Amino acid sequence: MTEVLLYIGGFIILCLLAVAIYLHWRLYQVYKQIKLRQEEAEKQYQLARQHLNQSVQIICKALLDEQVECAEASLRISALMDQLSVNGSVREEFIAFDKLAQAISHIPILDAWKQLPRQQRKEFELQIEQQEKLLGDFVRDAAQRMIGRTL
Repeated sequence: MTEVLLYIGGFIILCLLAVAIYLHWRLYQVYKQIKLRQEEAEKQYQLARQHLNQSVQIICKALLDEQVECAEASLRISALMDQLSVNGSVREEFIAFDKLAQAISHIPILDAWKQLPRQQRKEFELQIEQQEKLLGDFVRDAAQRMIGRTL
């Protein structure tokens, strides 16, 4: 009778061992999938950062080639730096973009701009010109320093 109990006990232990091995194998598979997804997410994140950095470079070159105004470039670059989560020291180095963007941030854009009366548009255009005269040289200097640099 004790032999039967030993065999039953051994069989139960083997079954539990098999279940433990199977669960360990499943856990390993899940871990492997999670790791692959993390690597893929990191690749996507790096591609997105690269794309945003290229956009900043294109805008800076367009600004220096006078294809875009300082105000528009500042608004766009400031927003891109927000998306890139640029740290404080780098952000401070290129503060001219943020200063100009902040100075004109109250001015409506796109459809809201089109809906403004002509007189109000002219007033806003005058404000933009004043801010560009005040900060334009700093913005162009910042754009020059940003060329070829990755944020």
